[in-house]
Amino acid sequence: MSTRKLRLLLLFAFLLTSCAAPTEAAQQNTLVLINGTLIDGTGSDPISDAVLVIQGERIVAVGWKEEVNIPPGANVIDLEGATILPGFINAHVHYAFDEQNLEAWAQGGVTTVRDEAIISSSKLDELMAWRDESNQNPQRARLISAGYMMTVPGGYGGLFVTSPNDARQKVFEELDAGVDMIKISMEDGYAGQSGLPKLTDEEITAIISAAHERGALVSGHITQAKYLKILVDTGVDDIAHISYDVAPLEVWKEMVAKDIYLVPTFTVFRNYGAPVSACVLNLENFLKEGGQVALGNDYGGGPGEFELGIPMYEIEQMSRAGMTPIQIIVASTKNGAVVSGIDDQLGTLEIGKIADLLVVYGNPLDDLQNLTSIRMVIHNGTIIRGGSQE
Repeated sequence: MSTRKLRLLLLFAFLLTSCAAPTEAAQQNTLVLINGTLIDGTGSDPISDAVLVIQGERIVAVGWKEEVNIPPGANVIDLEGATILPGFINAHVHYAFDEQNLEAWAQGGVTTVRDEAIISSSKLDELMAWRDESNQNPQRARLISAGYMMTVPGGYGGLFVTSPNDARQKVFEELDAGVDMIKISMEDGYAGQSGLPKLTDEEITAIISAAHERGALVSGHITQAKYLKILVDTGVDDIAHISYDVAPLEVWKEMVAKDIYLVPTFTVFRNYGAPVSACVLNLENFLKEGGQVALGNDYGGGPGEFELGIPMYEIEQMSRAGMTPIQIIVASTKNGAVVSGIDDQLGTLEIGKIADLLVVYGNPLDDLQNLTSIRMVIHNGTIIRGGSQE
């Protein structure tokens, strides 16, 4: 055989190998879940006998068994009737810059957390670098950071502003350092304190305007109804607590009209001894106006016990306020992604979204306690809890 023919044969063999390799690699990197009931987080009716296909970290197919083709060579897991949900999002936590907490959340089915105020003396750029590195580890819950909570000197928070112009500058500094969103405080006092200094309306407006110029969301801390109205009037994107005193219906109506979400955090009010019944009534009134709710328990935001993993106390109070199981699941998945600014990537089980999944035995639409009966957790397309069969 001539040298030229040999070279052509070798080139042809190389081309065949290089063309085949990506297909084989893709098959080896494809995970398929079958024989499960799928609740996609959008609020749609569940899909029985569903198939969900993951390639790498993304969902590439999802639907009825008859609609979805299973790629040959994929890793197929029969869920034997278990329920597939999006990974849960706890949209109000603290002490999230902690690898053990992040691992515990992930193992408990909470694949994303939103840290609502850094409690650390470390430099902000160092913390954001740590967050970026941590978010590459599928064993840890994804961390969304609101940086330091903004207030005035002597107020409730960790980042002090002294004027509207200073407020704008502080917002830009936070965002330039890499925080995902901004948090502001309107708090008169807690644990026996009162009369704390607070941001002016002009400073709040400057903060919100600066954040929105950069495409960043603003979360607003309140615990009393009179400060709720101030933050709603100035146009924050979500309210980080429900008020422990009964708020006027007009405020809830304005929140709904402005599409401002609510993260109730019943747990922290219980722990401080505040009247949870009033908080529940407030949520009832907000829901009657068509309000949108996200799940959050303010982990670490006060004394007492807080749940790592699925915050069932929050879910129980949401149910007490009249939320249906499907509404609670949407609040814990899709709406958590909305208030965290990541709903284009997470929160629902749809084609193209990142594959964060919680698989539980039983159906939480029948009994919400089934949310704690975990069969499997998948984070960024990687199985981090549960195996092929249990």
